[in-house]
This record gives sequence, structure tokens and C-alpha cells, in this order.
Amino acid sequence: MSLSTVQEVWEVLREHIDMNDRLEAAESLVTYLIENNFEIDEIKDEFRDKDITKALKDYAAEHFQEEDYEEYDDDEDY
Repeated sequence: MSLSTVQEVWEVLREHIDMNDRLEAAESLVTYLIENNFEIDEIKDEFRDKDITKALKDYAAEHFQEEDYEEYDDDEDY
């Protein structure tokens, strides 16, 4: 499935998702897309949506900080 198709589906469905649940839905979508080999930059370029943007930032903060920290710990062992 193309990312542009996913973006179109999100635009149609997001209006039917309660405002209080949109960020959680966006986080689920972002996680799904990344797990299916879409890059963060690709997603950011395709989606012009504040909830998706926030979900991408949260995902990056959670996953990339952990990786950086693990690399730092590995370096100290040498």
C-alpha cells in the first residue's frame, strides 16, 4: 500500500475519531507505518496533520533517545 493512500484514508477517517482519541490513533498509525518499513521522513513529508506530526515526534523521542543511551553504555564498557 502506498503512503499517499494511507494519508488519504487517514484524512477521511480522522473526522470520525473523537478529538480526545486522535493522538492515540495517530500514534498507532505511525507505529504501524514504521513497523512496515516506512521512514519517519517519508511519513512527515506525506502527512500534513498536527496529530501525525506529534506522534512522529513522540516516537522519535522515545526510540532514538533509548538507542543513543544504549550506544553510550556500550562505549563505557571498553
